[in-house]
Amino acid sequence: MDAIQSQYSVEDLEQFRDKEGFINLTKAEIELTSQSREIEGNPNRGKNWVNFNGTNVLIKGEAILEDEPNYGIYAELIAEEISKYYGRGTAHYDLVKFKDEAGNEVRGVLSESVIDVDSQQLFTLRDLIGDEPVEDGDFIDTTSYSFTIEKLQERLSKDNFDEETIQNLITEYKKDLLFYSIYLMDVDKHIENIAFAVEKKDGKRNIQLSKNYDSESILLLDNNVSTIHDILNGDISGLKLAVAEAHPRIGTLRSIEEGGLNSYWMDTLEDLCNDDEIYDYSAQLLNSEMDLDVIFERVEKRIGAKIPEEAKDIAKYAFSERTTQIDKVLRGEIELPNQQNSGLDDFFNALVNKSKEEGIRTGEQVGVGQQMEKDIKSPNIDLTSMLNQLLSTGSERG
Repeated sequence: MDAIQSQYSVEDLEQFRDKEGFINLTKAEIELTSQSREIEGNPNRGKNWVNFNGTNVLIKGEAILEDEPNYGIYAELIAEEISKYYGRGTAHYDLVKFKDEAGNEVRGVLSESVIDVDSQQLFTLRDLIGDEPVEDGDFIDTTSYSFTIEKLQERLSKDNFDEETIQNLITEYKKDLLFYSIYLMDVDKHIENIAFAVEKKDGKRNIQLSKNYDSESILLLDNNVSTIHDILNGDISGLKLAVAEAHPRIGTLRSIEEGGLNSYWMDTLEDLCNDDEIYDYSAQLLNSEMDLDVIFERVEKRIGAKIPEEAKDIAKYAFSERTTQIDKVLRGEIELPNQQNSGLDDFFNALVNKSKEEGIRTGEQVGVGQQMEKDIKSPNIDLTSMLNQLLSTGSERG
């Protein structure tokens, strides 16, 4: 694969931007060929490398499923601005349009390389840990979170990185999962979409988590436009369901019998927050009160055009619903799914309200909740007695 060489810099491309915010690469004399095409990835989606006066850039065509567009190209720019707001490293994105190898005009994005190709090498998480054995997988198309932690630690130790470097790197990896896969609902953050930059300096190898890249699947924006339209124009239950089903590609799933919430993203959140530093980071994110309207304004100012209103609406509603649910999980207030006993709703509501009044800590609420999920399987359970006992214990511990 040979990158196309351009006489222009990335900054020079501004002169080719149209009124809809897209940089016209054809006017910038960029002609994509099979020689510049990235070999890996979806064969039906063009990805080509261009060197803009020393800066390597990946040109990606729009990901279209079932012949219907989505808002994924806007998601990349929104993800960049959110990442910058929270101080997380990110690739730079912009809207482009170009002619493909068949001469068809295609919309897409440019994504600057996340490494310095002259001094660094990029290794994906998959490069470092390999694929999880199929027989050990917890569920289809998702890699076990615990598998990635175990194998990453094992590989870094084998490569003779010191313990402090390993622990710092794993902490940053956990923060990335929390931020993108859980908070921003990136449903395509698989083991090839997380990477590490390695360089040799003064005879010593250094490794760090690379900047984030490939974020077109955040905040439900990769759904087809018609699906998003239906979600926005339906009742609130449709939105709640869409958010509830936005699961990570690296995660945890435990059954209720095992003390889990029977939800990939919720169980993953709980596992991540078993690390005190990640729990604190999660609290910081919840308390930041980021205004997505400000994020949208930054994107629109940069491209000189408006983001489609439906794209902004679905992103705002999705983010609001997800952060609300995260807060409930961390407080131990999440509703149990698919309960058959009609008395359970009142039971749990009373427990949560009493726990708030008595100041029972989050960890204790979660522990009590998980034990109750197991105990409640008995068909002869006396809910009134259990409630009185638990509330009495909560009052004593106050």
